[in-house]
Amino acid sequence: MYYVVLQIVATLLGAAAAVPTFFTEPSSYIQTVYEFPNNSFIENLAVRSNGQILVTDLTSTELFLIDPNLPGHAVVVHNFTEAHALSGIAEYEPDVFAILAGDYFFGTTNFGQGTWTLWRVDLRGVDIRNAALMGRPKVSKIRQISQGQLLNGLSKLSDKDKRLIVGDTLAGVIYRVDTKTGDYEVVINSTYLSKLDTPHGVNGLHVFGNTLYFANSGQNTLVKVPINEDGTTAGQFTIIAKTIRPNDEYDDFTLDRDGNIFVATEGGNTILQVSADGKRQVIVAGGLNSTAVAEPTSAAFGRGLFDKNVLYVTTAGGSAIPVNGNIVIPGKLLAVKINSKGYI
Repeated sequence: MYYVVLQIVATLLGAAAAVPTFFTEPSSYIQTVYEFPNNSFIENLAVRSNGQILVTDLTSTELFLIDPNLPGHAVVVHNFTEAHALSGIAEYEPDVFAILAGDYFFGTTNFGQGTWTLWRVDLRGVDIRNAALMGRPKVSKIRQISQGQLLNGLSKLSDKDKRLIVGDTLAGVIYRVDTKTGDYEVVINSTYLSKLDTPHGVNGLHVFGNTLYFANSGQNTLVKVPINEDGTTAGQFTIIAKTIRPNDEYDDFTLDRDGNIFVATEGGNTILQVSADGKRQVIVAGGLNSTAVAEPTSAAFGRGLFDKNVLYVTTAGGSAIPVNGNIVIPGKLLAVKINSKGYI
């Protein structure tokens, strides 16, 4: 997500994070799967069960599909001409995805308040063959969330129904949305989600089991809270970790099978592995003054037979926070080989 660079010290009520230890490791194997045009802010991704990857762009209305086995190629799944930007994406049925689109204008204070809309993209029967899209995606509107100020984080709530949770990074709330009826309501409203005196609050969010994990980019925290089936909280919030380096801002993330969190750090230009207890933060890819992972925004594990230990990462290339203060490169989809496997 686009952020105005502003560093503050935020104090939260409630459970505090353990004092962490920071480590660096040798650079992981990093491959560019696809390089987007200049000035692209690649925001988020979702990995299909067949291994192909859907990618959203805050500076484009096009939803892209990329096959990691065909590096250098991307096909357009759909052009959301009703909007100016795409943000969150989540699979909520097998090969059926929810997409957030709104009239957001990157680099301005026009965040698209009141325009953010949730869309359904059905990719069943759709494939990439000979670097071209085969089959016809079925795209339909779920609901415009007229109360939304800047919608970003998106996750399936549970496997039992077709409900989603959506984070509003400006309002500091989380909505529950029924994809069948379009009904929505605020289910979590807490200072842990709030932006306080910063530009943005809750960012990436994911439900794993009966626990909601989320990043708060303004407060520089990774947080978890148990939730009920309806998305309401079922216990206390716990701060897992806080950023250590001044340039790090937690954005979107994923978990491995051991509960470790792999999080994009935006201006920190790294992917961090945060231990489940928050006591250890390790750089697994990138570096502060390196363009190897320039302004990462999200991460997800591969789902194929041979890439379950590959972390796919989207980057903004320094569009909002230039590398080393003055270096901007195109946004990318990267493949980072690591020693962990995904939660799924």
